[in-house]
Amino acid sequence: MKKVLLILFLVSYSVVDMKYGVGCMAYGQEATDPYVLRLEALHDIDKGRSADAQKKLIKAYDLFVETKNWDMASMCLYERAIEYMNIADWANMRAQCEELRLLYKQYPSILVAYNYHSVKSGYYSYMEDSIHLAIEHGWSAIDALEQIDNPVAYNIVPVWNYYNMAFFYDVYFHPSMVDSVRHYLDLARASIKDSRTRKDSLEALISIVDLEAWQEYNEKDYPEAEAMMLHVLELIDTVAQTSPNTVVTERGEAYKFMAMIHEEQGHWRKAFTYQQKLLDNNELRYDEDKRRVLQEVQTQYQVEKQQLEMDKLVAEHSRGRWLLVALWLLLLLLVIGCWLLVLGRRNAEAKLYEAALEADNMRQTIQSLESQTDVDPLMILVDDLVAQLEGGARRDYVERTVAQLRELDLGHIQVMLSHGKKITTMDKRYILCFAAGMTVEEIADFMSLEPASVYTVRYRLRKKFDSDYPFSY
Repeated sequence: MKKVLLILFLVSYSVVDMKYGVGCMAYGQEATDPYVLRLEALHDIDKGRSADAQKKLIKAYDLFVETKNWDMASMCLYERAIEYMNIADWANMRAQCEELRLLYKQYPSILVAYNYHSVKSGYYSYMEDSIHLAIEHGWSAIDALEQIDNPVAYNIVPVWNYYNMAFFYDVYFHPSMVDSVRHYLDLARASIKDSRTRKDSLEALISIVDLEAWQEYNEKDYPEAEAMMLHVLELIDTVAQTSPNTVVTERGEAYKFMAMIHEEQGHWRKAFTYQQKLLDNNELRYDEDKRRVLQEVQTQYQVEKQQLEMDKLVAEHSRGRWLLVALWLLLLLLVIGCWLLVLGRRNAEAKLYEAALEADNMRQTIQSLESQTDVDPLMILVDDLVAQLEGGARRDYVERTVAQLRELDLGHIQVMLSHGKKITTMDKRYILCFAAGMTVEEIADFMSLEPASVYTVRYRLRKKFDSDYPFSY
């Protein structure tokens, strides 16, 4: 379920180079050593400070080049490429690929080769009609990986190299190349032991077993597919504390899978049971969304309250008591306004949630009515998405996304959807977000998920179309 998907080998390590025996300096010390600079850059990446990380990686790269430490220089380029890929900055991504290519051409060490081919494989996986190049570079990256004497010394996690190759062969070929998928899944299983932490091991195992369950489903071995997905649900419970938001989505996808295979077998009681679990899981997700919104409102209120208190102190020395009374009245109105906003938002979200449940429960009825009514369900979903975007916290992508949602050719999208099977209301919401040009990171922020969960949803959407995936996004 942690479908690192097309980010493929780019999660394969966050290197702290122990091979060179470098002891980390005290954090916060002025960074003039390239190893320390690089370590601080990795910390910035973990905290979401991409711009600061890029500056430190550039400086560390220059210092490594001065000492002709090409392996470490390639690591800096590798990590810069990861950041550009994560924000879909393809121009800078291509620039990093070219620098790695030139470095690899001059100094083709094993580690430089691994970094170069991993980045190229990641880049081509996003490009149209370039999957064969992604696979070729993926092979080369694995060849280099298997020549590294001690991958653990670099904190390399080989399981994702193998898993991503299995994913390629499964999702980009119709029918899926079963033998290749199973081969790389076996290699991924064997390499789990080299993961850095227990959490890494569990997340890798969840992804592997999930993809294995889909292989059994494609082979129509429903009992084995069901057993594997039940194991996935057990594993999800073990990481619920460390990734709560992601787990809600992953568990929902597993329930949807279970409902689907029981429905295909005519086990209506079991299918209904898992459908109910899916609805309960959706309810939990909406509850978490409401708690997040409340927390944002309360945080904003606290900031404004502190500012008002500071203004009050200034007023005590410069104005009369009447101004203090006015400030207190303003504070009271602010409190009342905040609570009215909270109550109004909760009521609106409750209605949205009830509408979503009703739409999901009456899916078959809605599909039969779509051809008999002039009301376009997609327009309703667009209006709901616009309302959520405009009613939530302000983000730099909101205005752009709202405008693009209003300009979508919904008739064309409806025709494309008719080629899929079991397209749910939530699936349409994701498709509309992708169609409006939202990036994976923006969708994850908007829906309070991890980016990996959005990649999982995109993978599921691909599987719901028997022929080639009809959408360009």
